[in-house]
Amino acid sequence: MVRDISDRKQAERDHLTGTLNRRGLDERLEMTCATARRYQRPVSLIFLDLDNFKTINDCHGHSTGDEILISVAHILLKTVRESDIVSRWGGEEFIILTPETPLAEAEQLAQRLRQKLAEHQHPLVGQVTASFGVAELASEESESDFIRRTDQALYAAKAAGRNRVERS
Repeated sequence: MVRDISDRKQAERDHLTGTLNRRGLDERLEMTCATARRYQRPVSLIFLDLDNFKTINDCHGHSTGDEILISVAHILLKTVRESDIVSRWGGEEFIILTPETPLAEAEQLAQRLRQKLAEHQHPLVGQVTASFGVAELASEESESDFIRRTDQALYAAKAAGRNRVERS
């Protein structure tokens, strides 16, 4: 039984960054949104995508890219609240699920994260920035629509020039 729990926890983690992977996030997102709907409490999502990450991998190699992903995950985990859930969505994208957090507070957190990431100097590459999309769950919205809307805000941030936060 203990082995099953350990295997399950390991299957929910991104092997590189130690954050949750998509599988681990999906379960928590469903539970968090159900609770938020039931008790009419706010919950927000923050999507972030590292700007120009392909250039880093192309110019400095994938091992440098991996080091940056690990560093970014560490900054995110250090900055968010203990109740917030950090997940690597894929590639150079991360999601932060913020229970009990209305849109304005999630946007402030995204701005703090954006600033911390931009201030950090990575060996070999220097500054790495990220673009952010933020949304709060609407009362009757599905989890997939919530994700889609947050992702649209992220794309708006990229289209508006990167290294910025956009809300939906």
